[in-house]
Amino acid sequence: MIFTAENISKSYGDLAVLEDLSFQVDQNEILAILGPSGVGKSTLLKCIVQLEKQDQGTFYLDGQKLTDENRTKVGLVFQSSSLFQHRHVLDNLLMAPTYHKLYKEKELLEKAEGYLREFGLLEKKYMYPSSLSGGQKQRIAIIRALLMKPRLLCFDEPTSSLDQDNKTLLADILSDIKKDHAILLVSHDEEFVKKVADKSIILGSSL
Repeated sequence: MIFTAENISKSYGDLAVLEDLSFQVDQNEILAILGPSGVGKSTLLKCIVQLEKQDQGTFYLDGQKLTDENRTKVGLVFQSSSLFQHRHVLDNLLMAPTYHKLYKEKELLEKAEGYLREFGLLEKKYMYPSSLSGGQKQRIAIIRALLMKPRLLCFDEPTSSLDQDNKTLLADILSDIKKDHAILLVSHDEEFVKKVADKSIILGSSL
């Protein structure tokens, strides 16, 4: 298994948001976590990338406990895309992998432009996020995550601001990405999940 969550619990005061949650995600697999707003889906992702700290339980990546050292191998595509508004697309893509020294400079530029070409966005590389559509921003955020060479790629409510055409495009992108990655997707969009996921969990029970 690429990724394992083992007995994860998280509370805010007396409110239990996650209770003894366990699951696994394998290579070439999309696991969807379903449920309405407020049941802990986004909290789970925040715990995985350590924006929050779980009260109990452990995450494992490739059989090793998830720590600060290997957490860069987990990518997160935020619901809002979270691009830097004052930097153009190419800068947004190059910053993190440059900081973590994942590529030589020429290799990184070629890789970034290759993804932009593949995603139909090469002509947007010097544009700023404010001039992009919601679907385009999301694709840029996906490329940014992929450039970090993740083993697991997480998506937080990826269809929340997409029209049907962009949902179809996203489904195709996810199908392609999972050829080389494990994917964890949290969503309340049951129709989309049925289309893309290999397995699904409603918090507390399996489908």
